[in-house]
Amino acid sequence: MAETPRRTDINFEEFRKLLLKERKRLMQEHSKERTDMNEESDDLIDNELSSYDINEPGDAATQLYDRGRFEALDENTREMLRRIDIALERIQNGTYGICEVTGKPIPVERLRALPWATMTVEAAERTDR
Repeated sequence: MAETPRRTDINFEEFRKLLLKERKRLMQEHSKERTDMNEESDDLIDNELSSYDINEPGDAATQLYDRGRFEALDENTREMLRRIDIALERIQNGTYGICEVTGKPIPVERLRALPWATMTVEAAERTDR
């Protein structure tokens, strides 16, 4: 059985720190978004209860739009956190920086730009990811 290729030409600690820093930033941003959304919902509920008018479809549309926007941001944040966690696991198991598709090293410049990258640009373009 062929041994999994491992990178010896990069500083794994540099990338671990980049990934942890981005993870922390995303978690803080996500927490703030959740707090803002909950406050907006509470305000809207308070306003609706104090001046309920069934003839105001704009309020409901705005609430639905805001909820959809938040859910899209939430999904995107969760996906980015998942990718970061996978990259951290790859550092731990020694496969970080190796393209999942080709088995070739991912250029350091790409890893610095996208530390969670799991493929070379060429492989990502071929797989449409």
